Amino acid sequence: MRVGILDIGSNSVLLLVAERVETGWRVLTDQARITRLGEGFGTEQMLQSHAIERTLQAIEEYLAICRTLGVEHVITAATAVIREAKNREVFVEAVKRIFPSSPDPRSYTVGEGEVKISFPVSQGMGARAEGGYFILSEADEARLSFLSVARDSDLGVGGELLAVVDIGGGSVEVALGRNDVERGFSFPVGAGRIRETHMPSDPPDPREVLRSVRFLDETFAPLRDLPQPERVVAIGGTGVNLAMLALGVTEFDPVKVHGVWFGDETLPGLLERLLRLSDTERRALPGIEPDRAPLLHIGALILERALFALRREEVQISTRGLRYGILWSL
Repeated sequence: MRVGILDIGSNSVLLLVAERVETGWRVLTDQARITRLGEGFGTEQMLQSHAIERTLQAIEEYLAICRTLGVEHVITAATAVIREAKNREVFVEAVKRIFPSSPDPRSYTVGEGEVKISFPVSQGMGARAEGGYFILSEADEARLSFLSVARDSDLGVGGELLAVVDIGGGSVEVALGRNDVERGFSFPVGAGRIRETHMPSDPPDPREVLRSVRFLDETFAPLRDLPQPERVVAIGGTGVNLAMLALGVTEFDPVKVHGVWFGDETLPGLLERLLRLSDTERRALPGIEPDRAPLLHIGALILERALFALRREEVQISTRGLRYGILWSL
């Protein structure tokens, strides 16, 4: 069985295609495209037409890849920006037109039954890739992000008390537990939102940075009441790009990046450097996704304040994320 998983976020759309083998799953491709679906979302919580079009185009291109690879099942998961959008039906209906219905539905259960995924099955290898569409709840998003780390044999978390931090464009999920989620949080303080509401200047004004720090510390206050985790792992594009910058690599290599540790001085040093730069200067940094440059310094600030609230200085970086949590739960 070959499965395609689309993760639609506020800033990017990701595609994971994997094939079931005797030992589990073999990844065929893992891609990311920045579409900025949450651009202009603002306090009105409205998806903008140009952002919708960019995202739909990426989805259609990904489905073409799924057809080429002979994908039989496609799962599409949407997160915070769709969950909260007042006009989300515009996007949902457009996605439904891309994924035609099928008379042959099958159901799969993700995790421990909290998320039910139903999607149709395409008729043969050469058929149009078809699938289902669902919007993750805050609890679902935190849980699947956690599972992407807890079940990752390459990280070897074992029975440690683990905190997983997922920094998106529209929200930040933090999940804590041993082997499975015991506490989960979803905070509406994604990098895109902070950029629009708290740090719009380019480069950021020091007063904006200070206000953002205070706002994030107030928002993350519930994390200070949690037991101190033994390990913190960051997932998402922010951590990956920061790791590439720290390692000095110019091309993404998951072998080098996945599982890398930031010591207690690494993240503050990166943050200080990024806050001094303009969007144009950040975009020119070797190894950085150019389209992520306007949000990378904010993502670094969010991660730094989340670590402060969790009372940890070191963080491990995972190149995997929610899409792997779905895959490993099938």
